[in-house]
Amino acid sequence: MRASSGIGFLAAVLLATTALAQETAPIAPATPGAEAAASTPSPEASPTSPPPAVANRPADETQQSQPALQSTAPAEPATPPVAPVEQAQEPQQPAAPVVAAEPPAPVETIEGVIAKKLAEAKEDPEVVAFYAQRNNAPLWIADGHLSEKAKAVMARIARADEEGLDAAAFVLPDANATDTSLARLAAAEITLSHAAVAYARQAQGGRLIPKSLSPLITAEPQRPTPASVLNTLAANDGAADWLESYNPPHAGFKALKTKLAELRAKAVEPSAAPPPEVPGGAVLKPGMVDDRVPLLRTRLGLPAGMDNVFDPALVEAVKAFQRKNGLKPTGSVGKASTQALNRRDTPADPTSTILVNMERWRWLPRDLGQTHIMVNIPEYMARIVRDGQVAHETRVVVGKPQNQTPVFSDEMEFIIVNPSWNVPYSIASKEMLPNLQRDPTYLARQGMEVLDVSGKRPVVIDSTMVDWYSVNMKRIRIRQPPGERNALGHIKFMFPNQHAVYLHDTPSRNLFANAVRAYSHGCVRVQDPFALADVLLEGTDWNAARMKKLIGGSERRIDLAHKLPVHLTYFTADIGPDGNLVTRNDIYGHDRKMRAALGLGGQIQASAKTN
Repeated sequence: MRASSGIGFLAAVLLATTALAQETAPIAPATPGAEAAASTPSPEASPTSPPPAVANRPADETQQSQPALQSTAPAEPATPPVAPVEQAQEPQQPAAPVVAAEPPAPVETIEGVIAKKLAEAKEDPEVVAFYAQRNNAPLWIADGHLSEKAKAVMARIARADEEGLDAAAFVLPDANATDTSLARLAAAEITLSHAAVAYARQAQGGRLIPKSLSPLITAEPQRPTPASVLNTLAANDGAADWLESYNPPHAGFKALKTKLAELRAKAVEPSAAPPPEVPGGAVLKPGMVDDRVPLLRTRLGLPAGMDNVFDPALVEAVKAFQRKNGLKPTGSVGKASTQALNRRDTPADPTSTILVNMERWRWLPRDLGQTHIMVNIPEYMARIVRDGQVAHETRVVVGKPQNQTPVFSDEMEFIIVNPSWNVPYSIASKEMLPNLQRDPTYLARQGMEVLDVSGKRPVVIDSTMVDWYSVNMKRIRIRQPPGERNALGHIKFMFPNQHAVYLHDTPSRNLFANAVRAYSHGCVRVQDPFALADVLLEGTDWNAARMKKLIGGSERRIDLAHKLPVHLTYFTADIGPDGNLVTRNDIYGHDRKMRAALGLGGQIQASAKTN
C-alpha cells in the first residue's frame, strides 16, 4: 500500500510540474506536422490514465527506482521562461529642431499700394482722408485699367484751354497704366485725383491770387476743398460734366468763352501785322482835313480816301468803334478814342484780353444775388440786375488812376440822406494839409470844419488856431457838414468795407457828360442817385419823392428791406447784344499786370502769385 501511494504522489507532482512548464514556456511557431499531430488525440490517453512514462514501466523497475524518488527533495519549481533577447540597436541621434515654415508673402493689392504711396508722399490730409474713408479703394480704376470715367475726366482736363485755363498746367496720368504694375496703376490713380482737384480749384477760383496784383483788388474767390471735389466726383455719374461745372455759371463768362473759341478757330491762318498807330494831338472832328486821317482809316479797316478829309463814312466808322469800346459815340477822335484805337490787341488779337476777363469772372461769387448792383469801373457804369435782367442803369464817376476804385464784393445795407463827409486821412494829409499850411482859412472857405478827436468826444475847433506845420493829423478830423457844397451831395449808399468807399451823389454833375469819367478819390459817384434809391427801396415805405423832402435837414439813415449784394468789378471786355466783342481802356493797368502774371505774351510778374 505504501509503495502504491508513493507512486501516486510522484505522478501527481510530475503532472503538476509538466503543466506548469507548459503554461510558462514560450510558444514556438508550430510546424505543419506538429500542428496535425497535436490535433489527433492518442487512443490510450484519457484524463484518468497515468503519464506514459509511469504506466508503461515494468513493476520491478518501478520498485527499484522508488528509493531514489523517495530520497529526492520535494520538486523544485520549474525554471521560469527566459524572455526573448532583443537585438542591440545603435543609439539614436538627437532629433534636429523643427523650424516653423515662413508664412506665404501677403498678396499685394491696389488698395495697399495706394495707401503706401499716400503715406510716402507729403500728401494733402484731405486727399488722404478721402481714400481712408473708402479703405483706399481706387476712384479711377476698374478691372485693372483706368476706367471710362477716368478717361472722360482726363479728356475734360486736357481741353482746359476752352475754359480760359492752361491745359499744360495739369499733369495727367499714363492712360495705358494696367495691373501688370500695381505701383504704376496706383501712381495713375493719385495723379488723376491731383489733376481733378487742381482743375476744379482753378476753374472756380481762378489761377491768380487777386490781392497779389494790387492791394486794391480784394476780391475773395471761393475755391472748393480737395475733399469736396473728390467726394462729388465719386458720388456722381458723368464726372467730367461735374468737373466742368466748376467754371463760372455766369452768362458773361459763357459769352467770352464762345468768343474765345471763335477767335481761335480763325487764328489758324497767320494774323496780319497790326496797323500803324494814330498819333495824338488836337481832337479830330468831322469835316476836318488832317494828316492823321489816312492812319485813322487804316486803323478802322476803311479803304483810302481821295483826300485827308474826315468824311461821313469815317465818322460812322468812328462812332461804331466808340460804341463797341464803351465810349460815347460822338464821331470825334479825342484822347480816349485815340488810346482805344492804339491798344496793342485791337483789332489784331484780343485773345489775351478775353483770357484776363474770363479770369476775373472766377473772382466773383457763383451766386451774384437774385437782385444785385454791378459797377463796372472801366465802363463807368452801374446797373441793378434783377433775375438776370437789367432793372436800372446809370453813369458813374470812378477813381482816378492815382486814387483807384477798389475791386471787391460786399452787401449794401442802408442809405444816408444829408450825409456829412468825414474826409479820409489820406486826402486830409496829402491834399488838404499843404493848402492849410499856405492858407489856414482854406477849410472855412470850403465850408468845412476841424474836430479835435484826441479826447473822449470830438470837439469843433477854429482851423486858424491850428499850427498846420506841426499838427498830428491823426488827432484831428476834417468834416464837411450836409449842404449843397457837400462832396457827397444829398445821399450816399453804404456797404461798410475795409476801403471806406461807397456810392454817392455829387455836386459836380457836369462830369457825367464826359466819355472818360475817372475823377474821384475812389468812391463811386452816381449820376441820378435818387432814381437809383427808388429802385433799391421798392417794397419799403420809402421812395425818392419822400427822401427829397428830407434834403436840408439833419442826417437821416434809411435801412434797405434786405441787404443787397454789390460788386465793384473791372471788366475791360464783354460781348455786346449783337454778339461782337466790346473792349475798353485798361485805365488802371490791371490788364497789363494780369497778362504778365499769366504769361500771356510777356514775362511773368514776380509780385503776382498764382493759385
